[in-house]
Order: sequence, then C-alpha cells, then structure tokens
Amino acid sequence: MPRDYVEDELSRHSVFKSEQFLSADYVPETLPHREPELRTLAQAFKTLITSPGHTSQKFIIEGPVGSGKTAVAKRFSEQMVQAASRRGIRLHKLHINCRVNKSTYLVYLRILREFNSGFPRRGHSPEEILQMVLEVIDSQDRYLMLILDELDYFIKQRGAEILYDLTRLIDDRLNAPQRISIIGVGRDIALDESSFDRSILSTLQRNILRFDKYDSEALCDILKDRVVLAFQPNVVMDETLQVISDIASERGDARYAIELLWRAGKQADRDESKVVVPDYARQAKADTHPELRKEVFTALPVQSKLLLLAASRSLKEIRSAYATIGEVEEMYRTVCEEYGVEPRAHTQVWEWVQDLNAHGLIDTRRSGAGQRGQTTLVGLSDVPADMLERFLLDLLQSTQGS
Repeated sequence: MPRDYVEDELSRHSVFKSEQFLSADYVPETLPHREPELRTLAQAFKTLITSPGHTSQKFIIEGPVGSGKTAVAKRFSEQMVQAASRRGIRLHKLHINCRVNKSTYLVYLRILREFNSGFPRRGHSPEEILQMVLEVIDSQDRYLMLILDELDYFIKQRGAEILYDLTRLIDDRLNAPQRISIIGVGRDIALDESSFDRSILSTLQRNILRFDKYDSEALCDILKDRVVLAFQPNVVMDETLQVISDIASERGDARYAIELLWRAGKQADRDESKVVVPDYARQAKADTHPELRKEVFTALPVQSKLLLLAASRSLKEIRSAYATIGEVEEMYRTVCEEYGVEPRAHTQVWEWVQDLNAHGLIDTRRSGAGQRGQTTLVGLSDVPADMLERFLLDLLQSTQGS
C-alpha cells in the first residue's frame, strides 16, 4: 500500500495551534503599544457619530514598514463601525490597497462596487464613477470611512490628484450631508503646494499621525500576544522571543518579527521538536529578509514576478551591482521559456521595470560614462540576489500549485 504523506503530516505533532494568527492579514483585537494612536483617531473621528452628516475627516497615517499603521487603521475603523451601528448610524468601512488598485479609476470602481456589486467594469470615466458613489451612498443613507493603504506608492506613480479630488468632493458638499471620510496610509506621503491648494494642504498637514518604529520591548509584547493565539502552551521559549525581538528591532518591524516567529515554529515542526528554541529564530533570520514582504510580491502579476526573477538571476550571474536592461531582458526570455509563458516586447518590459522600481523592489538608474550609449541599469539595494531568487522560486511554485 503506498504511503499517504498527507495523512502522515496531519498526524504529526505540531507546535502550532492555529497558524492563521501569524498571517499578515490578521488584525488582533488588541494592539500593544498603539493605544495612544487609537485614542488620537477616536478623538478626531468621534464627530462622525456624535454629529453624523455634519462633518467629515481627512487623516494621514505615516510610518515605517511594520509599525502597525494598517492594523491600527483597520482596528479603529472596525470599532467606529460597531459604535455607529449601536446608535443606528449606517457607517461603512472600506480598505483599499493602492498597490493593487493602481489608478483612480480602479479605486473609484472598487468603492462603487462595494455598494453596487454588479456595476460594469467599463464605460464610465473616473469622475462619473465618483459621482455615482455619492449618489448611491446618499440614496442608501450611508457614510463611508475610506482607508487608502500604500497611498505613498500611488502618489509616486499617479500623482496626488486622487487625494485632491476626494478632499474637494467632500469640501464642496456644504449644504449636503458629509458622507465620506478618508484615512491615507503610507510610509511617507508627499503633501506639497504643487499638488494641493493651501486650504486643503493646511487641513491634511494638521491631521498627520506619525508612527515610530517599535523597539525590542514592544516587539516582544506583540510576539507574546501572538504566541498565546497561534502556538500550543509552553512551546515557545522566552529566550526565542527575545532573540526575534532583538533581530527585528533594528528596523522596528513587527511584520518581520511575526514572520520570524512563524518560520521558527515551522523549523521546530520539521525537526519534530516540541520546543521552539532560539537557534530556530537565528535560522529563520538566515532564511528570510525584512524587505521580502509576501503580501507585496503576491499582488504582482506573474509577468512581473518572472521579470524580477530574471533580474535577480542576472545580477547573481554577472556579480555586479547593476545589470543592463538588455541583460535582464535576455534572462527574462529564458525564464519565460522555463515557465511556459510568452515573453512580452521591450516596451512592456521597460514599463514593468519602472513599476517594480516604483514598488521599491528594484533600483534603476541611467548608465554613465564608460558605457556606449544610454541605457537603463537595474539593481537591488535591499535584498541579496540569491535570496530574492529563492524567495521568488518558492512563491511561483506555490502559485502554480494553488
């Protein structure tokens, strides 16, 4: 009788109780060391409940990766919706990732489809769709708290018109109910006079909440909460949590700390260990990198992942800080053949290179003296090429298998 590897795995002991609590998408009920920020938002937005329709809010949340910005925005908006519901107010929250919805049209369509799921994808301008959003929430007597995540990426790619249009739309409704409030989330959102008039700029600049990175103590508290939720009792050593907190405190990145914790647990399972020891955390650090954020890479189209894989292989092969776009394209065609995908033409590849640069996943610059002609050079400043290659190979394999 053939061996059943699935049943074998399911019957094995695991240090985990529920891995979902270590997912990047999970938002815990409590957010250690972010209570002051939650209180600040509550004080700013409470008029949406005490005086519905008479006021709206525009707020910016800034801070480094893994500092809890998105988690705070999501948890706060959920608390607002619950408080509104208890008082008979129809407040709706909507979180939109601007890396995924890359244009004003897609953002506005995403909002409208939240209230009218059957609305067609084509045939209307962004301005028309935005007006339809107002009409539908007016007709349903609803209010919307809109979270625009990764807004800094969007502004870098498309400009700040979306923030201007939404703010102006809200401010122009002087004699109508104020239906839409905005929370913009990003690392560093550019607010300058070239993009906004003074009145809008003044409002936005007054409402900026900046998050500091977590220190080692805060990271350890966050990890302790996740251990209770995700692991069997008494399997994760306190020393392991301290090692992870110290590693991740260099960047103050809670996402990285949680991923290290998950990887350490997986290593314990592979070794059939009943305890997650500090060495598993050190091994996890060697196997990953804080810039390799799975949620960012997963959202990329397959062709962009293949191009990124080609860039990592080119840089690994030539052992140089930069590869020419021609060298990357040549490797890209080889990678496409490997995965049975039709390679695209130079113009499309060049556009993808610019997009990956805007994502912060690669670096680009123009060639300088000593090279014939002008060409685009592609490099990686944050992640070793071989580590990025391994990461992408695993990601592509898991995508193909799903």
